[in-house]
Amino acid sequence: MARKEKGSTHLFKDMATSLHIKKNTAGRSNEISLSVLDGLKSQADDRLGEADQKVRLGDLSIFTVSPKKEKKASFIDRPSSSSADSSHQGASRIAQESKRAAKRKEEGKASSGEKGDTTRPRSFVPELPKRDASANTRKERMRERALADPDAEIKRRKRARRIRRAIVATLVSSVSVAALAIGGLYVTREYQEYTRSMGLLDKAFTEISRADELVIEMDEIVTQEVTEASRDEMASVGQGMEDAELHLKAATAFAEEVTADMASQESKDAAAKVVESADARRAMMQHAEVLMKADIEALEAVSVAEEAWNVVEEANGLMQEAAALVSDTTVENTRESQAKSEQATELLEGASAKLDEASGLYPEADFSVLREYIAKRIEQNGFAVQSDQAIYVQDKATAESFNEEYNRADTEAVDLASRLPEKPAQPILDAFQENVEEERALYFEARQRAAESDAFIREYLGEPIG
Repeated sequence: MARKEKGSTHLFKDMATSLHIKKNTAGRSNEISLSVLDGLKSQADDRLGEADQKVRLGDLSIFTVSPKKEKKASFIDRPSSSSADSSHQGASRIAQESKRAAKRKEEGKASSGEKGDTTRPRSFVPELPKRDASANTRKERMRERALADPDAEIKRRKRARRIRRAIVATLVSSVSVAALAIGGLYVTREYQEYTRSMGLLDKAFTEISRADELVIEMDEIVTQEVTEASRDEMASVGQGMEDAELHLKAATAFAEEVTADMASQESKDAAAKVVESADARRAMMQHAEVLMKADIEALEAVSVAEEAWNVVEEANGLMQEAAALVSDTTVENTRESQAKSEQATELLEGASAKLDEASGLYPEADFSVLREYIAKRIEQNGFAVQSDQAIYVQDKATAESFNEEYNRADTEAVDLASRLPEKPAQPILDAFQENVEEERALYFEARQRAAESDAFIREYLGEPIG
């Protein structure tokens, strides 16, 4: 009995040594061959056969007697006969016990059938679930095929794993390609949309630049001092405003197309700036039109006022000549002095008429000081003529009296002259500035909006600013 236990120990030790293989070796060079496993099983069956011919791997016993109990029983019942008789008696007792167990089993079945007892006997073995015959057959065929050619089976399994990996890799690649394709379509669409928006915005800004050919000229007229030469330029700018308006409408249409079709917020912001820039230029032209009309009206009044002042200066020159002639009171000098004084009076009356015309062109202009000055010079010349006439008749007292009135009027005229503006048309310019102050402020506000919008658009399009 001791030898059998020792043999069993060596058997499992040998199997453990043979099965000492690394884990996770599926598909590698050190994969366990099926023939090796089969050989190990055969060795185990042979060794067990040597130990006990009746017990083999896969056999299921109903019950067994432990070696210790068997040894004790044989020690108590053993007579003083030979060892062969003891072995024979032991075998007889085992056979009898087997018969009695079988008989109890049959009586238990009969009793269960007759009385309906559901108590499970001690020797009951639960029935194992039946497996699918076709599945068992298929597995047996696969096992037989593997045992017949283990190398081929290993190659088949490796090939199956390669195929599975290839399928998985193909699926991953397909998904990646699909994702890249979708991403590529998205990027392509975004690029096309960006390119189209840039093209539309560039066209819009080009239209604004074409309108600026007139807007810039208009801006120079509005921001500079009004002159006689600028009158023709104003008329030309006024005629070109219709063409500039068409360019601004085209720019607005391109920008609105970007706003309607593009999803990019940056493109929409740039388009909004284009619309704002075009609207600002329209406002500039509207305010400039009012300003230029006021400029033309003021310019005409300024021109008439300057003509009136030129006449006044001519009259002053004649008056100075007349005064110089009477310093030597001869008859000739006196008559010539009187003629010059009368001519100066006519010029001053003409200057007064011109001043009335300038006031009609620009009623807001205040010419009161200039009117007083002209009137005083006319009064002064009257005293000069009366003094000259008194000299003719040798009326010295009367001549001296009118001469004193002349000098008094001259003093008053000089005082009025000191109150005159540096420019004779300054009253018109002052009134003009007051009249157009609000309109000009609106013009410069629109001008600032246009400049800021242009800077944003140029930066977005990558063009130089300025």
